[in-house]
Amino acid sequence: MNFKKTIFTGFAPNLTKQDVLTSLKFLFFPNYWVKLKNGDSLEKAEQYLKDYFKVENALLFDSGRSALYFAIKSLGIKPEDEVILQAYTCVVVVNAIKFAGAKPVYADIDNTLNLNPDDLQKKINKNTKAVIIQHTFGIPANLDKIIGICRQNNLKIIEDCAHSLGAACQKKKLGTFGDISILSFGSDKVVSCNRGGAIITNDQEIYRKLADFKTRIPNTPTLKIIQHLLHFPIFYIGKLSYSLVIGKLILFLAKKLHIINRIIYEPEKYGKQILFYPAKMPNCLAEILLNQLKNLDNANKHRIQIAKLYKEKISTISVPNIIEGAIYLRFNLLTDEADKLRQLGKRKNIIFGDWYNTIIAPKDIDLKNTEYAAGSCKKAEEAAKLSINLPTDANITEKDALRVIEAVNSLKI
Repeated sequence: MNFKKTIFTGFAPNLTKQDVLTSLKFLFFPNYWVKLKNGDSLEKAEQYLKDYFKVENALLFDSGRSALYFAIKSLGIKPEDEVILQAYTCVVVVNAIKFAGAKPVYADIDNTLNLNPDDLQKKINKNTKAVIIQHTFGIPANLDKIIGICRQNNLKIIEDCAHSLGAACQKKKLGTFGDISILSFGSDKVVSCNRGGAIITNDQEIYRKLADFKTRIPNTPTLKIIQHLLHFPIFYIGKLSYSLVIGKLILFLAKKLHIINRIIYEPEKYGKQILFYPAKMPNCLAEILLNQLKNLDNANKHRIQIAKLYKEKISTISVPNIIEGAIYLRFNLLTDEADKLRQLGKRKNIIFGDWYNTIIAPKDIDLKNTEYAAGSCKKAEEAAKLSINLPTDANITEKDALRVIEAVNSLKI
């Protein structure tokens, strides 16, 4: 049996002891139960985001996908209006467009794995009303060209900063270029309170619509809040004991028995809405979010250092250049040997990431429901076949990174 520490790319990468202690406080101390759903942490987190981005407005929601749904609704998108997004993305982005009544239209990606401006231009027609700019893995999209195209065609811009909290382009923070921007605080994102999202905007008319939407959605159900809170101690124990097999069992049973929440629920994979979301973000998760936001810049500096180490020392696979302003949520490689490298990693107790190993993730969705036409975004389809991600989070030490590098360099191609 191999007892060497397991290195994770996903599996709650941002998890800290403070997160666990905060979750246990809300789970087991009755005097905190009154602040489970509502409390001052919500307002403090929104203020923190306003100050960080230097924007007029920030609103918290239960998730990034709910934030995107309301962002689209706030722009006055009508049925049969079209919203352009890139292929090489997640199904929850597509769902948000469709739930808002719009039609998703896919454009291909460029070498940064972001929206290709040239293909974007080709996909615009009289029905196009908005463009979602995704900054994949925390790498800035080609904003100059994309924004220029959008302004020429009078299109609204939604920045999807789910991967890029704290990243910048020309020293200006991503999320401050568009008409409206969405953030995600899910379990594998830049900072994490397990489930959460936000919208930031300087447009007061958009803000008034969003504030109205927010007053009309329910609180997150108590059972779901408990599942979110249990995520922290269960993953903390599960990850510590993962190499001893018992950790795998703990995480398997917690998921199987619905003790913890799902990242993506089964109905979402088939383009269906779930009954308990959209909802308001719980105060208890906002408190955990605040703790993580305070360390955001340090965590991102660490990600960049680890990315530079990969760039410097990986020799068997072509490694992308380090891009100024990128924060590298994960460090993505493109290789014909992606599946082989994943298997090699498992033997060395390294779990490489699989974003996005399909044109629209995850693999077990109903692709027909996304309205993606096979062959329409060939570069994105190729990237999905070749992608494998290396970890960069704050829990990855230089020693861990060197183990990852040694594994990659040991691959016989």
